[in-house]
Amino acid sequence: MDGCYIGRLPEELILHILQYLDSLPPSELKIRHEPSLTLTESGDTPYKAVSCVSRSLRRLTLPLLFRHSRLRLDQSLKHTWAKCLICNSGGLSFRLQTGKTPPAAHGVDQYHVNVLNDVATRLEESKEQKDAIANFADASPIERQASQMRENFLDWSPRFYHGLKDFTDFLASRNLSSSVQSYVISTDKMLSKKLDRFPHLAATDRDIRYRCSVEFWTHLLSVANNLRRVTILAPPIDLACLTNCAIDTFGDWAFGDMDFHVLTVSLPLNTPLQPFVPPNADESVDYTTLDPLPHRYPGLAPHSILNLRPWHSIQINEGAFLKAYGTYEYFERGPPSLIYSIKDCLAPRPIYSAHAQRISTVPLQNLRSFTYTGIFPFANHLDFRELLPQLEELDLQLAPEPGSNILQEPARVGKAQMEDLWSELITVYQHVAALLGTFHITARNVPRLKKFVCRDSKIANLQEELDEVFVPLCLPVWAEYEVGVFSRLKGGIDEVEEYRNISWAD
Repeated sequence: MDGCYIGRLPEELILHILQYLDSLPPSELKIRHEPSLTLTESGDTPYKAVSCVSRSLRRLTLPLLFRHSRLRLDQSLKHTWAKCLICNSGGLSFRLQTGKTPPAAHGVDQYHVNVLNDVATRLEESKEQKDAIANFADASPIERQASQMRENFLDWSPRFYHGLKDFTDFLASRNLSSSVQSYVISTDKMLSKKLDRFPHLAATDRDIRYRCSVEFWTHLLSVANNLRRVTILAPPIDLACLTNCAIDTFGDWAFGDMDFHVLTVSLPLNTPLQPFVPPNADESVDYTTLDPLPHRYPGLAPHSILNLRPWHSIQINEGAFLKAYGTYEYFERGPPSLIYSIKDCLAPRPIYSAHAQRISTVPLQNLRSFTYTGIFPFANHLDFRELLPQLEELDLQLAPEPGSNILQEPARVGKAQMEDLWSELITVYQHVAALLGTFHITARNVPRLKKFVCRDSKIANLQEELDEVFVPLCLPVWAEYEVGVFSRLKGGIDEVEEYRNISWAD
C-alpha cells in the first residue's frame, strides 16, 4: 500500500473516499421482491474487493464491510461446533447417565450450559412419566415428545449459539461491535413437520428453538450496541419461532406458494440509541429471567425481538397468496401470519397474576411506520383499524412488483381467477380510504397518520380505478403530491378549515 498513490493519503481521506463505494444492503433493496433465500445476495461487493488489496486497506475497510452483516441459520454444523460437549449427543448422553454437566470449552456462556441441563431434566421427567404409565396406558406420545425435544436440541442449539458466538467473537477481536448497523438472519425450513397448530405451544415440551431464539437476540443486542435494523427471512412457521410470536397454522396447507416471509424492524438513523439495558437492569444479562413464550394467541413473548428495542418501523413481506385463491371459499382462511399478533400488541389485553398484579406490558409503543408487501393478499387479512391510531406512515404494495412475470406463469396462478385477485386488491384500498377519509376533523381527532403510500398506483392499468377510490380521500384532509403518495395537511384542524374555505372555481 505504501508504494501506491492512495497509500500516501491520510487515513481520514481514504475513509472519505471509501464512503463513496457505499450502497444500500441487498436485504433493503430487495425487501419488496417475492421473498427467497437470495435476499442477501449481491454481485456488487466493493468493500470486500478493497479489503483484499492489502492489510492496511483491510483494516480501514472492515468497519464498513461488516456494517451490514448476516447469518444463515440452517448452515451445516461446523466441526468445531460438533465437538462442543454442551450441545452434542455425547455431552447430552453424559449428562443423562451421570447427572453431571460435561466440561464446557473455554468461553462458552453459562446460558448455553443451562439449555443442556434443562433439556436433560425434561428428558428425565419424560422417562419417569413413561415408566409410571407403561403398565396401563400407551406411552408412545411421551416417547415421541421426548424424541422431538432431543432432536430439536441437537439440531438447533449448536446453530443458534455457535453461529452467533463465532460472529460476536469476531466482532470483539477486531473491535467491530459498534460498527454493525443491520443484521439479517435467514433460514430454510427448520423442521420436517409442524408440531402443533399453534407452534408456540410445542415449545413447552418439544421445541427448544423458542428459548434459543430469545437468548440469541438478547445476546446479539447486548454486543452490537449500534444495531438499528434487523431482518428475518424464514418460512412463516419458523419466522414465528425466530420472533417468539404466536401464530395460527390452521389454514397453512392452502398457501403452497408462500415459501418465505420477511420481517424487518428498524430505528431511524437520527434516533439516539440508548445503551442496551438487560431485563434485570444488572451489569450482565440474566438469561434465566427471559420469557420466550407468548402467553396467548395472538400475542408476543415478553422477550420477543419485537420487544427488545423501541422499534419505530416494521416492514412485512408475506409473498404470494395465489395458490389459496384456488381453494373453496378461500376468504375464510388466512395464512400463518405475524400480523395478528402485531396488531394485538397495539390494543393489548392485560394479563394478571394470581395476586391481581398486572404482568403484561404494552409492546410496540414506539411503532410509527408500517410497510406491508404481498401478492394479492385477501382483503379480510389486512384490517388496519388497530394500527392506524398509532402510525404516522402506512406503505402498501399488494400487486406483483413491476417486471414480475408471476401472472404469466400458469403453475403460479393455478386455479386463481384474475377477477378475484384484482377485486381483493381494490377492496383493501377501499377499506383504507374509508378509514382515512373523513369530513369530520376536529381539534380532538386529527389523525396521527401523516403519510399513506399506495405503490400499486404506478401500475398503468390500475390508475383509473384507484383514482376513483382515492378521490374522496383527498377532500378535504389529504393531498396527493406524487402518484400514490398521499400526505395529510400539516396544520391540523386550522389548516383543514382554511382548506375548506378555498374556492377552486376562480
